[in-house]
Amino acid sequence: MCDMVCAYDPACPPAARVKGRLFTVLLLYCWQREYDKRPYENFQFRRLDFEERMNRRYHCIRDFRTIVNFLLQRHLHSVSIWSVGLSNWDARLLQDFVLSLQYVRQIELKLMRLPHEFFVMLRLKAPNMKLRELSLEGTPLTSDDARMLREFLLASKTLHTLNVCCCSLTQYNFADVADGVYKSESMRCFHVSRLLGGGLTLDTEKMISIVGSLMMQRKLTELTLQLCEFVAQDMETIADYLQSQYCTLRKLNVANNLISTDGAMFLMRGAAKGNSLEVLDISGNCIGSHGGEWVAMYFSACNMLQYLYLNNNEIGAAAVNLILLTLKKPCRMKRLQLYGNKFDGRTAMILRRLLDAKVVLQEEIDISYTYDEALQDYRVIPWR
Repeated sequence: MCDMVCAYDPACPPAARVKGRLFTVLLLYCWQREYDKRPYENFQFRRLDFEERMNRRYHCIRDFRTIVNFLLQRHLHSVSIWSVGLSNWDARLLQDFVLSLQYVRQIELKLMRLPHEFFVMLRLKAPNMKLRELSLEGTPLTSDDARMLREFLLASKTLHTLNVCCCSLTQYNFADVADGVYKSESMRCFHVSRLLGGGLTLDTEKMISIVGSLMMQRKLTELTLQLCEFVAQDMETIADYLQSQYCTLRKLNVANNLISTDGAMFLMRGAAKGNSLEVLDISGNCIGSHGGEWVAMYFSACNMLQYLYLNNNEIGAAAVNLILLTLKKPCRMKRLQLYGNKFDGRTAMILRRLLDAKVVLQEEIDISYTYDEALQDYRVIPWR
């Protein structure tokens, strides 16, 4: 007889089914004390962790009612729920869930499945909510959801940050969300990624025109545009704003697009002339060695830039060496990421001198050096 239960072997007896544990509000209290600290104001729920600990499948009505009852009894600062599907079968349950979020400052509903009724109820409660940050990352949004989210943005007086990354937004309903961000009185941080064409090729020219309108309002301080298929010409609009004296943008993330060499040149030149950008992420854009040379040229002139991410850009070793040689004492950089590009022995020697002289600290850069006895020389290794 085999050790594993096999449905095809009649000699294998069925495994004894382990009874799942009872899910109660008291159990949620105990779980919160494992991941949170006093005064226990940060709630989180992960469906995978739940099913592993309870040894049974999650029930979208019964178990969610327990979660809502817990939220109604607590005064929380943040609520984070992952991988849970909400049903519109019980309208009272949805209403109580929205009511429990009324005084929460940070809400994260990641990889969720939310009915349209939830956004309608959220819009009705918007004037009374104290919400500052809303993250819907990985939660699919329909066109009706996007329009209702726009209404919520217009009604909310406190919302500061919106994250709609990987929410299946198309080039059509993205305009609805962007219009809400544009007209909102309190929005300062906007994160969006993986825009879809919606049956047609994604028109990046129109998308960057919408983004340009958002920036020219001189209100946003953080902007994320990952995986949106933007090309080099699209970066000219952003660069023009970066070098403006009215620029308020402090963090820009355009990782994993198609901006290539010219796009890197536009952004670095804009950051150098404007001297207001503090964080720039252009990872995964294949800027190449020529793009690395542009980065090295403008890097020393970016006086406010403190975080620069250049991972996986196919930058040659010579260009990487030029970037490292621009680092001088006192170094303003708090984080420089270069892993995923090409290095040589000279890169390791330059890095060794920078680290030994404490021009840059090891926790401020994601590569280090080691002596390779086989090569009889120093080489670069990742440091994460």
